[in-house]
Amino acid sequence: MNVPQPDFSLFYEKTNITADIEPHLISLSYTDYLEGQSDELQVEFEDISGKWIRAWFPTQGDKLKAAIGYKHQPLVEIGAFEIDEVEYSYKPTTVSLKALSTGISKANRTNKPKAYENTTLAQIVAKVAERLKLKVVGKIDNIPIKRVTQYQERGVEFLARLAREYHHSFKIVGDQLVFTNKSELGQSEPVLVLEENQTISLRLRDRIKDTAKAVNISGYDANGKKVVKKYKKRTALRPQLKQAKTASEDTLQVITRGESQQQIDARGEAALAEQNDDQTAGKITLIGNPKLVAGATILLTNLGVFSGKYLIKQSRHSIIRSQSYTTEIEVRMLEFIPDDLENVVQGESHVNS
Repeated sequence: MNVPQPDFSLFYEKTNITADIEPHLISLSYTDYLEGQSDELQVEFEDISGKWIRAWFPTQGDKLKAAIGYKHQPLVEIGAFEIDEVEYSYKPTTVSLKALSTGISKANRTNKPKAYENTTLAQIVAKVAERLKLKVVGKIDNIPIKRVTQYQERGVEFLARLAREYHHSFKIVGDQLVFTNKSELGQSEPVLVLEENQTISLRLRDRIKDTAKAVNISGYDANGKKVVKKYKKRTALRPQLKQAKTASEDTLQVITRGESQQQIDARGEAALAEQNDDQTAGKITLIGNPKLVAGATILLTNLGVFSGKYLIKQSRHSIIRSQSYTTEIEVRMLEFIPDDLENVVQGESHVNS
């Protein structure tokens, strides 16, 4: 059996340095996050001749562009990154370049106090994106906002706060500002159908304690007069399993202030999702696959109560000495899809008997 050989390409600014790096490569790793932080590229290589700490020493903010895959196949581009850190080690003599997808030289790294009044969530995101010279991508709910202040926060911190508060996902990829309602995540078709014997390792957990069956959110509007309320019951992850344990599930109580019913609704969704998003989740390591990126979905089969559709929250692609390429993904279940409902229900009943 012919095992495909891992391959990569690496550009420094506009120069292809793949041939210079490949003979000395120790590892290349790319971590793709769904939200909350910048994607990372890290390349480590031998520097016995000392070129990289002298004539070739990189400057923070210089750009790297990479692609990964296998030889004799089209490589998959993983984006552009800006060098954030250079580390040199002796015995063995190595240089490690760490680069981030969010540019360290851009305005999103600076604090800019600003107040937004009589606007919407989508308009705020658009204004911040325009200031950062980024293109907005994603579906943003039309939530009215009378006033919100960006105070002693970087642009990315401000947007991350809004995303958490209003049940949206946020990250920056290249020249795109991705901001979208979390309910839109996982709508895509699975990029891979997987059984456990096709993995290198697999670890999944099902959390019962501290999950919430519903959220009851209430408070006053911005003027402190009108009471606003929201009761939201979550959709059961495995409605087919009537014997599923629910005794430890509580109704989540949240008291807040809101300017409108839309704000209260969004905060209720966010609170319920934060409590339950990782009810069934885990980590999978398998042979390298560049299609497995954050935001994509996979289908796990023949795994009983763990069979179903999963969202990739984070993926890490690692190439070691051009001999091995592995992908490690963190996932959470979106939908339970039983392989054999009758056997699954009986098995659940046996466990609880």
